[in-house]
Amino acid sequence: MGEIGLIVIVAKAPRAGKVKTRLCPPLNHFQATELYTAFLLDTVDLALKVSGVKVKVVCPTAEDARELKNILPETVDYIVQDTPGLTGALTEGFVKGLAAGFSKVLCISSDNPTLPGQYLAEALQSLETNELVLGPTDDGGYYLIGAKKVYPSLLNDMIWSTETVMSETIKRADEAALQVEVLPGWYDLDTGAELERFRDELKSQESHCAFHTRQALSKVFVETSG
Repeated sequence: MGEIGLIVIVAKAPRAGKVKTRLCPPLNHFQATELYTAFLLDTVDLALKVSGVKVKVVCPTAEDARELKNILPETVDYIVQDTPGLTGALTEGFVKGLAAGFSKVLCISSDNPTLPGQYLAEALQSLETNELVLGPTDDGGYYLIGAKKVYPSLLNDMIWSTETVMSETIKRADEAALQVEVLPGWYDLDTGAELERFRDELKSQESHCAFHTRQALSKVFVETSG
């Protein structure tokens, strides 16, 4: 195996009414699904550009994996969850990734299309000297968690999608005496306000950044204004 690191992207098949529902309104469910698909494509592209890693997607069911294979590059592999929910996705990302022989595993969100690629490279480098690396989000969660071992105590019984996820994870890591590095913060794209902020910020970034998302946003906002 040439790769020493594994980037696991937590995702599901883009189905209307099942993804990015907090963006509805201002979007309808079909527009939100189109945007989610673009987020995922750009996130995968971002991960594939990191040197020395393999990219896998962890998803809830075999049907999700079949649908995603029709969308994503052939170089992406899949982990189908045995246990539902985000705890199951993250735990199995680490367990199955390490069991496959990768020495470092990063699990990331599927909707960070403009996340700086150097954050992923820095996370992998951080694991040379730290046991855990975390990338915090503005809403109190995290966009990345990375480790070289499985730490169930960090994930089990976590109450997800709350503003205390990051602080609770740090607390649990301290209790386990883990050496932790925290990356620069980023933000999720879950609400209409966040989408407007993102749209404004995208105008000042390089045109090659988030190619799929730019295309989807252009279409979605033309439809919305019309």
